[in-house]
Amino acid sequence: MSKKIGSVARQAWLAGVGAYDNGREKAADKFDQLFVEGSAFVHELLEKGESIETQLQAKLEARKMLRDKILALRTTLGLGNNNRDEQIKTLSARVDNLIDLVAKLAQVKTSEQETASQETTEAAKPVAAKKAPVKRTAAKPAAAKTASKVVAKPAAVATASTVATKPAAAKTPTKSVEPKKD
Repeated sequence: MSKKIGSVARQAWLAGVGAYDNGREKAADKFDQLFVEGSAFVHELLEKGESIETQLQAKLEARKMLRDKILALRTTLGLGNNNRDEQIKTLSARVDNLIDLVAKLAQVKTSEQETASQETTEAAKPVAAKKAPVKRTAAKPAAAKTASKVVAKPAAVATASTVATKPAAAKTPTKSVEPKKD
């Protein structure tokens, strides 16, 4: 009996060792499978992270390039550090100066026309004529109307294009000199 008990105990022992080894192998296989799957999963996450990082960097680079282009365009257009109110004040002052200049040029032109018309009428009169001198007041109101129209224009109407289309107004007017007769 003792041999029988010893042999049953030995068989139980061997069955336990076999079960332990079978469980260890299955656990090792599962662990290896989990390790391989986990490694593949981590590798997959790393690849996705790298692709997302490159996409983000490209977007950030594009956004930076766009910001730089907008800044360059604003600088080109003069929208840099000055605020809008200062720019409007500066442009309004320049327009006012141009309006004053145009008004002065209009006055000079009308006075030249007045003197020219007086000279031609005096030259056309006979020397011995006994008529009373005629006052030339018609040219002065026309000059005043022209000057008031130019000065009365709002600053928004007087633009660079209206001033640039009249290059003759920018020149200093000169009187025409007639040759002297001997």
